[in-house]
Amino acid sequence: IALSNFGDGPFVKGVLMGRSPLTAVMKASYFVELAQKGKLPKSFVEKFGDTPEKFFVAAPDLKAKYGERFKEIPWEAVGLYTYLHERIRVGLMQLMAGARKWRLDLLDRSDLMALTERAAKVTGIPLAEEAEADQIESILDF
Repeated sequence: IALSNFGDGPFVKGVLMGRSPLTAVMKASYFVELAQKGKLPKSFVEKFGDTPEKFFVAAPDLKAKYGERFKEIPWEAVGLYTYLHERIRVGLMQLMAGARKWRLDLLDRSDLMALTERAAKVTGIPLAEEAEADQIESILDF
C-alpha cells in the first residue's frame, strides 16, 4: 500500500498481493481435503507424504515455534505462510543478491524499477529503461 504526500515520495506501508496467496490458500484447503478423504494422488503421496504435517514444508518449523498451539492454526494459514515464507523470501534474497546488498536494511528505492508507466507514476520509481539511463549515457560518451 503506497501512501503519497510524505515529502520525497510515497511511503510504502506494505505490499499487497492477490491471486498467488489466494491460490496457495485454496490449494492448501484442497490438498488437506483430499488427504482427509484418502484421495491424494499416488505420485503426490510418494513425493510429499500423505498428511498435511508431511506435505507442508513449513509445518515442522511452525510446530516447533508454537508447540501445542500449532493445532489451532488452520491448514490454509499454514499454506499461506509456506507460500510467503518460501516464495517471497527467495525472491527477496534474489533481489538482494542482484543488488549486491546482503542485508535487508541496505536495500533502498534505487534498487527498484517500475515495470509499467502507471507504477512509475504512482511510486516515483523510474521505469526499467529510465533507471540506469544516466549511467548508460556516461558509458556511451567515452
